[in-house]
This record gives sequence, structure tokens and C-alpha cells, in this order.
Amino acid sequence: MLRMQDKLIEDFSSAIIEENYYRVGNIFYFLKAKRSFVIMHYGDTSIRGRIIRVLDDRIILFMPEFQRSQERRSILTFEALNRYYFCEILITNTRQDIVEIQYPEKLKFITRRLYPRIQFDDLFMRFITLYSQFFKSKDEERELENAYPLFFQEIREDNPSLRILYQLITDEVRKITSDFEIKMFHENQILGFENLIEKMVMGEGRYVLIQDCSVLDGYTSIYESAMIVSMHDHYEQAVTRVGVKEAQNEIYEIQKDDISNFRLSYFALPIIIFDRTRGYFIMRTNVFDKRNIFLSQAEDIARLFRVFSYAITKVSIRTSHFDNVSARTRIVNISMSGLLMEIQDATLYEYLKKNKRIKMLIPVMGEDLEVYGEIKRFFAQDGYYYMGVLFFKTRPGDIIKLEEYLYENKNYQFF
Repeated sequence: MLRMQDKLIEDFSSAIIEENYYRVGNIFYFLKAKRSFVIMHYGDTSIRGRIIRVLDDRIILFMPEFQRSQERRSILTFEALNRYYFCEILITNTRQDIVEIQYPEKLKFITRRLYPRIQFDDLFMRFITLYSQFFKSKDEERELENAYPLFFQEIREDNPSLRILYQLITDEVRKITSDFEIKMFHENQILGFENLIEKMVMGEGRYVLIQDCSVLDGYTSIYESAMIVSMHDHYEQAVTRVGVKEAQNEIYEIQKDDISNFRLSYFALPIIIFDRTRGYFIMRTNVFDKRNIFLSQAEDIARLFRVFSYAITKVSIRTSHFDNVSARTRIVNISMSGLLMEIQDATLYEYLKKNKRIKMLIPVMGEDLEVYGEIKRFFAQDGYYYMGVLFFKTRPGDIIKLEEYLYENKNYQFF
């Protein structure tokens, strides 16, 4: 068997098979009625022809360029009904431009795309992530959004103001305490944790609440929360490692430092950018405030900071991939239903696996088409990262402009 035929056999090895005699016949009758071309892969050549007659046991083809050799087996491929068909055939007779083949026992086929993809080398776009649900429960998300409508209104903007968002958060924090701070670290900075809180927050990504510094139990409480923890796990590990007495002494040393600084309670949480902890926020109350930080308050602040961390990441993506002066993202191919995009940023690639909904601006015929999509496929190759995007919405009128643009470039289409 020749290489070209081997390649076709391999390509159709997992294709759908049609073995019903009448259905197979209907396909050939359809080709004959439409005067559609078929391709015979014979020897090292591909010959185009038409079906001129379909009989019970054989099919007669018109193949004007056919030159018979000793080989009697061949492969026939053709398109019909948005499918690409393949069958192995046996040549029974030839005369001049007429080729008779034995009626195939089966056909194999693959379904073509509804919309053909157009390949480009010089088409680039800009994109930004869209806000998606953060929390497992829709009720939890809705409750938080109803409590802080201005915050969520800002976060849905293409260019959310970090200053406004930070002001909205700190307004909520000040209702609890005026003693708070944010610490941010450079991406390549080597961190040395000053205390256990920094280690838990920065090193482990924990949301740590110490609700009452006046008692040891305040450090080892178990909260009914999926998000907030105390030092309980650290304490249990210390008990296993050095025993109860030494573990209690470790907690006592932390408590002694807190009391000497008049702390009554505190809450610390990580600030995460591109799924990496890049800083932390901490709020404290003291004995003069005579006010503790409650679990419900800590949970609300934690949720707001999760969304704030998303906003920081979104602004970073906007600066690098959406603004007019930002780098463009290459479109490998595009159709009416989606596109394949290429980037070189591994960190962004991993982040988009969890934040799949994006807004795209695609330059077409002198203007930017506004298209919304969801990333459905991810793969990497030769140092580049590829994502297949399925469109789900466009600005009114933009889909017509995209259709016209693709029609003008149809000579570059591939399947």
C-alpha cells in the first residue's frame, strides 16, 4: 500500500462507519444527482471524476485522466451532506475514460465543521477577562452582591478602578477597626516570614482569624467556616511533633507578644494575583477598642478581597493584552463560531484555565469587532500556548461584519 493511501487509512481509522446497503447506495445516488466530484487515490496519483451510474453490484465512474496499472485496489474520497467520506474500493473493469468498481461494503465518514475556519498569519486581537461567579453557592454570591452593589458594579467594568474598589473595601474595614495595613511583595522577591501569621498567609494561602487574644483557646478555635481558620492545625502539628506542653508554649509566646502590643483580635488574608500570593492584608482591634472581630465580619472582608484580587489581575491583563498600546494576541484561525488564539505567557495561560470567559476586540475592515467567548480547549506546543474560544455573544451588527470578512478571505480556509 502506498504512503498516501496509508495516510488516508490512518486518518479515517476512528471515523464513523456506515454499513447499511441502502444508505450507502443513497449517498452514491446523491453524488450522481448533484454531479458532485469524487477523488480516486490510485497509485501515487489523485484523479477527479464523477459517478455516472449506480447498479446493484457495481458503480460506474467517469475518470478522464485514469491510467490503469496492475494495481486493482484504490481509495475513493468525496464530500456530501457536510461530511467527508472514505471507502476502499476494488476496480473490476476499465475502458477508455470509464472505471467500474465493486459496490463498497461500507463507507467511513467524518463530519465537517458547520463553519469553516480561516487561517491567518497577520491577524491579532485584544482581550480581557469577564467577571464570573466566584463562590460555589449562587445564593452566597447574590447575597454579597446585594450587600455591596457599588463594589460589584465597578468590578464588571472593562477597566475597574482599583482606587475606588480599595476605598469601598476600606470603608467596610473601618466600620470594624481603623488599624489595618496591606503589604505587597515583588514577584521575584525571596520571602522570609517574620512570624507564624505571615507563614500561614503568605506561605500557605490561609485566611487566619484570631478572635480573642486574651485566652489561649482564641488561637486554637475551630470555626464553622470553609474559608476562615485559626492556628488550630499548627497547634495540632506541634503537639504531634513536640508534645502538648511545648505546643502550648509556642502558642503562649505568640499570645504574649500580642498582649504586649495591646492586640485583642486580628484577621489576616492573602492577596492573590494570577493565582499566586503576592501580598497580604491584616486588620487588628486592640484592648482600647473593646471590640473583637467576629467570624461573619471576617468572612465578608475575605470575600471582598477575593474579588479585589481578581480586579488586580484583570487590570494587569488589561495593561498587557487589552489597552491600545498593549501587545496583541495572535489569532491562528477564526470562524463564525470561534477562534484559536496564541500566547507566550505561561502564567496567563494557567490563569485562564480557571477564568475562561473573555471579551475580545478583533480588528476587521478598519474597526474593532466586540466579541464575547468562552475558552473550551487548551494545549501547548513548542513554547507557545493555544486556546480554542467558542463565541457566545457579539455587539449588534458585528457578526454580519465578521461573516463578510471571512467570506472575502474564504480562499485561505482549511478544514
